[in-house]
Amino acid sequence: MHAHCHELSLNELDSYRGKYIIVAVSDDCDSSLVTMDIAREREFIRPCIGIHPWNVGEASEHEVNVLLKLAENESVKCLGEVGLDTKFTPQTFNKQLDIFMKFLKLAKDYDLVLNIHAAGAWEQVFNLVLKYDVDKAFFHWYTGPLRLLEEIIDKGFFIGANPAWRVQSKHRSIIDSAPLENIITESDAPYNYKGMSMSIPLVRETVDYIASSRRVSFSSVESLIYNNYKKLFKI
Repeated sequence: MHAHCHELSLNELDSYRGKYIIVAVSDDCDSSLVTMDIAREREFIRPCIGIHPWNVGEASEHEVNVLLKLAENESVKCLGEVGLDTKFTPQTFNKQLDIFMKFLKLAKDYDLVLNIHAAGAWEQVFNLVLKYDVDKAFFHWYTGPLRLLEEIIDKGFFIGANPAWRVQSKHRSIIDSAPLENIITESDAPYNYKGMSMSIPLVRETVDYIASSRRVSFSSVESLIYNNYKKLFKI
């Protein structure tokens, strides 16, 4: 789950057919349209449209309206990557908030999944999700407080288990603390983090880590994560 397919080659994506289900997130209006095109002929890719908080500063009102209209299309089931970021792009926070609230309303009105980026703004985003009564939310690469993790779990939301656990102790502790019933693996490909190139096959290492640390089988973790994905998207 959660890869930026518009940044990957079609040959690479096609090599994953039959091996993975990929939730393809977008960064802006243009990449949202590309993501939709990629997914049309690839049943294993579930498209998400949205504007990443890092790209909000360049987003025009017209582009936002294009995405809002596109989300009324029945083939769009997910908004992402959307949210707030006070850690890396605090200078655009007011505009981030304005656009995110539009996506929140859209998610509520059309029963869409929210694929959320919330670096530095975990509590603000969580409270907004509750305020707008959105019931399908995935917190990408969660590194927020353990106390808030308990509230996310209590509401039946999901967190992403990212390959960053290999080099980021905070995220590894989150994965170790979260119930399996609230975890969905993700790759965030092709992002580079601390010299580590994220790739879709790394999700298998994450499944293996979870299975080993909890002393259960790889297949049981794989099956449970797939069921979590189906719950999130109500498949």
